[in-house]
Amino acid sequence: MFTCGRKEPPPSAHLFNKFWDIATMRLAKPSLRDSFFGWLGVPAAPQDQDVRVRQREIRERMVSELMDHPQVGANRLIARIHAAQDIEELWYHRPELMMALCRARGESDAAAALSEITELFDGLMPASMMRPSPRKERLC
Repeated sequence: MFTCGRKEPPPSAHLFNKFWDIATMRLAKPSLRDSFFGWLGVPAAPQDQDVRVRQREIRERMVSELMDHPQVGANRLIARIHAAQDIEELWYHRPELMMALCRARGESDAAAALSEITELFDGLMPASMMRPSPRKERLC
């Protein structure tokens, strides 16, 4: 029974809060990707704070590699790296970074630097994307 002085929400409110995200005013339902990978037993994604810290570390490392050997056109890549909104965008800037480092340092030094940067993505990208490419062709 409900009384006028009751301070606690009705029992149905707990279900409402569980499935409704008040901050975004959206139904908090899992995405198809989350349910599919959950079904496969893929480990849960890292916490948001950890992702942001690691994203900042990756971004700083990518920019520092470019700043070590400044060159024409590197400023545009640096701006795109700074503008990247998430880990995936940084991941897809790696080929551009490799080409810029090849021009500045040579292929072997660029490949070594990029492999160190790629290791920073461990646990943030799917394992299938972390595997090295089977191609062994010249990049520079």
